[in-house]
Amino acid sequence: MEWKIAGVRVRLHPLMLLLAPLCAMLGGGVQARALLVSLAVHEGAHLLAARLLGIRVEELRLMPFGGSMDLGNLYLLTPARLLIAALAGPAANLVTLFVAAALAQWRAISPQAALQMCNANATLLLFNLLPALPLDGGRALYALTHRKLGQRRAARLGVRLGRALAVLLVAFAAYGCARTHRLNLSPLIAALFILSSGRRELDALTEADVESLARLVLKAADVLPARVLAVDGSTSARTALRGRSPASRTLYAVYSGGALRGFTDDRSLLRAALANPAATVARADIWTGSARRIENAARA
Repeated sequence: MEWKIAGVRVRLHPLMLLLAPLCAMLGGGVQARALLVSLAVHEGAHLLAARLLGIRVEELRLMPFGGSMDLGNLYLLTPARLLIAALAGPAANLVTLFVAAALAQWRAISPQAALQMCNANATLLLFNLLPALPLDGGRALYALTHRKLGQRRAARLGVRLGRALAVLLVAFAAYGCARTHRLNLSPLIAALFILSSGRRELDALTEADVESLARLVLKAADVLPARVLAVDGSTSARTALRGRSPASRTLYAVYSGGALRGFTDDRSLLRAALANPAATVARADIWTGSARRIENAARA
């Protein structure tokens, strides 16, 4: 189920469709309504923060324990912008929690309704602050560590912590079932959500990495001077492109087994990387032959 709000595609996760009837069967209709309101506040804050920061939001997926947004170049944001975008949702839940408590104190809402709102917002707040991808806490952890660890190592750390959290959630559900003889599906749903999102996080990092390289290469004008770098053919195209300079056209002398195989340039490497993010330099167009032929190919 999906629809559009202010140009953003909103998709309802199938697990959300199971939440309402499940809560109704267990007598938790009030809790379900409080959770849905809290979830709307959480994701609305993320959306507002993204818009204020000028981040493109392509899709919003609503799930029982939060949501997942497809943001333009998520892994290319500055640490400050990523932290603000990630923590906006938990911050909104914290504010809503205090507002619900104040409204109950002023007798504007019933104590039962306030308690359910406080429980729902506290649950979303604490759960999403756990330092594991794709949760908000995992994104905050990535923002704080990616410069020291490197983008891919920091993302893999977050994904591994997410998988460890999923295992703990399943164990918690099993322990609760053995002790009370009732199965709590909430931890299992959360574990499924985390496990299904890990690979998508790493794929998003790869896509953002290739996109950043594309922007660097395409900014260079053809009239810029050229320079030559030596590179082994087994090097990944993305790694080789990091050695280019925006101030010049970069040619690459491609070696294989210690012998010169030929030449290629940054545009050829970019095409190879876009076609396959894992492509090596050897997969790019390699120019061989006379010096004149190589020079003509480089100018083409």
